[in-house]
Amino acid sequence: MNARSPLKTILPCCIAFIMILMILFLPWLRYSTALYTKKSANTFVGDEKYTAVKEEVEQVAAEYTAQGMVTNIEEQVTERVNSKGVTTSMITFSIVAAQSLTGWQLLSRNMPFSRLLWIFLISALLALILNCLIWAQLPAANEGPHHGRSRFLRLLPPFLSLLVLFLILLFMTNVNLELSRNVTIALSGNFEQAKAAAIMDRLDHFLYGGTAGEQIPAFLGSLSYSLNPLIFLLLIQAILLLLGSLSTCYGRVLAPLLRILLYVTVFLFSLFILYPFFVMFITAFRSNAEATDMYFLHILPTKWVWSNLRDTLDRGVLRYLLNSLLIAGGATLIAMFCGIPAAYAMARMNFRGKKAYLGFVIMSQMFSPVVLLVGISRLMNTLHLNDSLIGLMLINAAFNQAFAIWLLRGTFVSISSEMEQAACIDGCSTLGALLQILLPIAAPGIVTTLIFVFINSWNEYTISTVLISTQTNRPITVGITQFSSFNMIEWQYLFASALLATIPVVILFMCIEKHLAAGLTAGGVKG
Repeated sequence: MNARSPLKTILPCCIAFIMILMILFLPWLRYSTALYTKKSANTFVGDEKYTAVKEEVEQVAAEYTAQGMVTNIEEQVTERVNSKGVTTSMITFSIVAAQSLTGWQLLSRNMPFSRLLWIFLISALLALILNCLIWAQLPAANEGPHHGRSRFLRLLPPFLSLLVLFLILLFMTNVNLELSRNVTIALSGNFEQAKAAAIMDRLDHFLYGGTAGEQIPAFLGSLSYSLNPLIFLLLIQAILLLLGSLSTCYGRVLAPLLRILLYVTVFLFSLFILYPFFVMFITAFRSNAEATDMYFLHILPTKWVWSNLRDTLDRGVLRYLLNSLLIAGGATLIAMFCGIPAAYAMARMNFRGKKAYLGFVIMSQMFSPVVLLVGISRLMNTLHLNDSLIGLMLINAAFNQAFAIWLLRGTFVSISSEMEQAACIDGCSTLGALLQILLPIAAPGIVTTLIFVFINSWNEYTISTVLISTQTNRPITVGITQFSSFNMIEWQYLFASALLATIPVVILFMCIEKHLAAGLTAGGVKG
């Protein structure tokens, strides 16, 4: 019989699961509802009126108790002195139904977060069982991963442990969703009548055992709840279960844990970045009513309105896209045509004023287009290029020229000059060496510069707003503002236009992605 690995590898998993079971006995959720309120003016504690009102309130409380509700009576005394110097008193009696539910009690309720708790508990149990099976089969004195064991089996316990951690956070979020957001929206009448009735009926059975009936809207209006902070102890147990799983399955903790943290971080960061694009995509196909819904009732459109794209195209968006393509494409070609020779000269040639010119190139990046807007407008009027696409091409090329020169210079500097010298010895001219030798080698850096100049020109807004007055000459950044007015924003058309505007840039990235990745690292190592 093979000796098992040290008990310390499986002990954290056992402790974590036992602690989870113990925490389930603690009160997790406490809620209270003001069922009945009675105010009695000119009443003092102990007088006849106080006694009569209190008996009336106690009788009402007994009726609620007979329905199975746990109630208590709260008194609030308010005293003040009137203008005649006489002290008056008002007593407010409140019948409050308050109850605390343990984790085990929440498991028995028919609520969405109850089902999450079941998945949480089953996942923790499966993680423990798998860890025990793996631990029992480990050979003697082997702390590393067991090569005879399938990789899939070793991945399961850590994955289930991560699922346990995620389900704890999802449970707390779902409790707030059910008892706060859904209640607010149902009471405000923004849900459909059938859905609002289903929510209220579900909460009636969960909170009041189905005894509220027609009073459920009033009860939910005064509902208050709180989650026990001790629930956060479950996070510690989930982390302990994860560490124990890594120790059992891999024989070490730090390296796999760092890799898991890396993957989780990348996943969350990706969600953070992609969420605006997800909202843009789904809003582009919503109806006007859903697009302006302030409660965001449906994550996905209840009905996909594909005609939104056609409507935006009918309102000139296709023309705006074509204008942007011409402006960005023309500006990129001009910037590259002028930037490549200038960058080559800065990298390979020595001439008087080289440092001053390089400093001027860097300094020109300090000026914002807004600062130069008046001068640019007068210059365009003088050249008769105002309200024209050619004028915008030249301006965008000028503002991106310094960036292109600086980036391309770094690319050329990173390439050994011996290749050009060898080409010149073989009879090639300087221009021929540049075109036939240097440019193919510098292709990744050139592509990187091209994509950045294109995007900067594509996203330009300020100068286009000032210089372009004819609607048919507007680029997409200015053209989509027609969907946003002082009194209304047509969100579905605005996002549909934005979705169309991202397509050319996405296609460009897909075509040159491999060159872009190489260009971003160009210059890091000299050849």
